[in-house]
Amino acid sequence: MRVLTAEQGERGSFPYATGVPVLGVGIWLTLLAWRWATGGVHEFLLAETLFLLAPLVIVPLGLPLTSVPVRSGRPSRLFTLAGVLHPIGALALVPAFALELPWQARFALGVPYLLFTVCAALHGLVRLAGRSAFLLEELTLDVALLVLPGGAVWMLTWLGDFPLLGFQGLWVLLTAIHFHFAAFGCLLLVGLLGRILGSRRTLAPRAWRLYPVVAVGLIGAFPLLAAGIAGFRMIEIVGVTLYVLLLPLVAVLLLVGAVRVDSRSVGRWLLVAAGLALLGSTTLAGLWGLFRPSLVALPTMLRFHGTLNALGFVGLGLLGMRLLHPASRANVAGLVFSRLSSRGRTGPRFFERLAPSDGRQPTGLVDDFSEYARPDFDPLRLDPEVRRFYEHTASYTLWVVPDWKPGFRLGGRLWGWFARQVQQLVLPSAANLQRHGVKGAIVAVDDRADGRERVRGWIRTYESDGSPIYVAAYSSHVAGAMRYMNIAFPLPFSNMTSILRIDHDAPGGTGLRLTSCAQEEVPGGDQGVYLANPVLPLRLPLNETIWVWSSEGTPQTEPPCDDPSVVLRARHEMWFFGRKYLELHYYIQRAGETRPG
Repeated sequence: MRVLTAEQGERGSFPYATGVPVLGVGIWLTLLAWRWATGGVHEFLLAETLFLLAPLVIVPLGLPLTSVPVRSGRPSRLFTLAGVLHPIGALALVPAFALELPWQARFALGVPYLLFTVCAALHGLVRLAGRSAFLLEELTLDVALLVLPGGAVWMLTWLGDFPLLGFQGLWVLLTAIHFHFAAFGCLLLVGLLGRILGSRRTLAPRAWRLYPVVAVGLIGAFPLLAAGIAGFRMIEIVGVTLYVLLLPLVAVLLLVGAVRVDSRSVGRWLLVAAGLALLGSTTLAGLWGLFRPSLVALPTMLRFHGTLNALGFVGLGLLGMRLLHPASRANVAGLVFSRLSSRGRTGPRFFERLAPSDGRQPTGLVDDFSEYARPDFDPLRLDPEVRRFYEHTASYTLWVVPDWKPGFRLGGRLWGWFARQVQQLVLPSAANLQRHGVKGAIVAVDDRADGRERVRGWIRTYESDGSPIYVAAYSSHVAGAMRYMNIAFPLPFSNMTSILRIDHDAPGGTGLRLTSCAQEEVPGGDQGVYLANPVLPLRLPLNETIWVWSSEGTPQTEPPCDDPSVVLRARHEMWFFGRKYLELHYYIQRAGETRPG
């Protein structure tokens, strides 16, 4: 399976990625020289010229760095479409701003750029939805992409000479500029800076600890500033204060990143220059925003703050990042999801219509657990009973004891009502420490209907009344050197997919750990819990970890069990937004053995 690198993703999925900003620089400098020669660089024309720097140069410089490598080797269609729409939209803006045209023509020439920004924002949404781990630097890039349509709307308002939210005239254009530079450009640069610091976090631990404060603060500063300018003076002061306090820290982090980067290219010196320019522009922004009347005149802000921010901070900074091309820690896009879903209820008979034609009869969740072997995981070290359970699951029975955590028991009852309606994911009742007998069956599932390989279903029902607990389709997939367990729970018109990484329970241990949680050392893995659907697979704020031990190897911290027929123990931990809400304690026996009353 071919995996696309970030650099290959840039060249393959963003047409003319290198030529577009070069052409944009040429057009922008020509326009600047023409206006300078004709003596027409007053406030309005200077603001228009600064704005055009964004679509012509800044956007094509930074957007390819947001590309996500795709494991299939084919670039994202959405990202490719953005690459096609951008040159059309950016070039159409040149006559819209440079020529004396009717407002209808100017507005029409701005529409293609709006369509491009919507496509770029959707690209940011897809990046956010499909990521397996929370990575603040990548979230910052997503937010940068999501604000682009806002800047395009304000641009169209200027081209059409309309009032918007009480603003008109030059203030409309200045708002469009702020969306492109103070929001998109700044957040894009901060996100890319996070990639550099994240890859060097052991060499610059203090800078890496400071980074979340800066990134989260700047994500919140722009909407506060925008709301303040719209008429809420106190909110504006808070937004300006955040910028004044945080942007100098960005300059410091740029200098640290430039020192720590493993490159002698000119890119690191461009980061230094961007940091120094940022210090100057932030000083002017503070003098403008914190005092009334302002200590700096508007023409001075345009000529010096605008130029330093647009050309110095954002322009040189993104050019440096483009040359350095910091790699992302995010997982490669293109996860393999099951196509299974229900049209209402799932229920224990869901797989009856999906029996394969080859007569396959699996006996366990996996055919051979040695398939999961890798340099840091040796299946032969597992206790034989643990391995036998996964290869011959049908020959075991079990019972479960739930332990709902305080604060989640009411939510558990509400979820139980919904789950019983759809007959899927019916977790044991919120009555803690109550035993529930469980019956299980393993059935074959048609791979063509599911879309994955060697699929089998595990149907678990309550022994008391035969109602379903879980109806799950098990498979696996390989990414790099890692094989993941890939489990789909069919839901109405979608499925919940849990992708689990498999490890030893402890160094030298004979037990097993299966988890959807991201690993600090490899945050870009596929593991996670997703809502899979044909439109936009979504990473859910859920996680789970399953521990499996032989009865002899069970840690002493687990609840005691004196029943000699129990050969395996398991603990299933579940989290919602990082808070553990449920533990399920499983007691597993070989089929036919006596279980406790």
